[in-house]
Amino acid sequence: MEINHAVQFKDLQLICTCSDDFLVNDKEFQQCLKGCKWSTDGLSILTNSEDKRLRIFNIETDETNQCKQLHKVNEIKEGGTIYDYVWYPNTMQNSNDVKLILSTSNRSPIHLWNAINGELEATYRVYDHVDEVAHVNSLCFNWSGEEIYCGSYGKLNIFRTDRPGREFTEISTKADLHRSIISTIVMNPVDRSIFAVGTYSKDIGIYGGNQLMYILRGHKSGITQLQFSPDGLKLYSGSRKGDNDIVCWDLRNVGQTLYSAERTVTTNQKICFDISSDGQYLVSGNCTGEISTWKLNQIIEKSDGAEIVLPLNSKIPVHNDCVNGVSLHPTLPLLATASGQRHHENDNDEQQLKDTDISLKLWEII
Repeated sequence: MEINHAVQFKDLQLICTCSDDFLVNDKEFQQCLKGCKWSTDGLSILTNSEDKRLRIFNIETDETNQCKQLHKVNEIKEGGTIYDYVWYPNTMQNSNDVKLILSTSNRSPIHLWNAINGELEATYRVYDHVDEVAHVNSLCFNWSGEEIYCGSYGKLNIFRTDRPGREFTEISTKADLHRSIISTIVMNPVDRSIFAVGTYSKDIGIYGGNQLMYILRGHKSGITQLQFSPDGLKLYSGSRKGDNDIVCWDLRNVGQTLYSAERTVTTNQKICFDISSDGQYLVSGNCTGEISTWKLNQIIEKSDGAEIVLPLNSKIPVHNDCVNGVSLHPTLPLLATASGQRHHENDNDEQQLKDTDISLKLWEII
């Protein structure tokens, strides 16, 4: 994101809120959003929710070409709980090409969807030891979009995007990353032969040419998200309940951490963070209804043996419930946030229901 020098992530101005599509009147079924992601052309936002639906929203602009609201253009129903979802990486701005979305859900094959008309374009199948279709837990396109990387229990599967079906390359991770679910996969933006995987066993694996090179350990809970810095030299990792830190790993000195950023995570659901495309800011959701921001270009002196905690730049209230989704626009000073979480039945009194916030919001960064 090309950030104007006047933009310091000190505050946000609300542009619009979308909530009606996510609300359920049945008090016994508590629906919630589970993240949001901008498309690579910056024209659409994709959301995932508890009702097993992916929703696509487009930006509407006024006569001065300023963003004024979000408009839902499509809704895709999956067969089970959606574990992961990603945009196809090569959607170009103002292109008439088809926008594609990849998703994986419980007990279902991997689906490639047309985001424009909601039609299923292709299916990719992983099979278990009794030759039945098995789901995967995490997804990632390579940078060209020609390959699909999928993570599940103790293995990685790699498909050719243009070859739907059951033809894939498999990499077993059981010996090196323990017998655990691969929860997240991310590609290095500079050295495109390198990718990283995170597991619920707290391990992070760095791969080069589909071969494991390094294992990073240090988190206290299962990994839920990884993201490389834009220069490809650092890796950021976040985990679930029991570990509030986003950790920055130095890939020039593998195994060493540069610093951590403290947020509030009190749930096992994925609480997302994002990094601006210029590498200057880190933004994360919190279970407190706030977002936290940090400046990444500051110089911090490290004391001997002391762990560096990155100073907070700002903490801004954005929702009345857990902020599980944050996504920075690829080119504009805009931030999308998503909120919601499951509440226990004994918490479902009138005040609790009143305070529940299930919404997608669009903000201007100021």
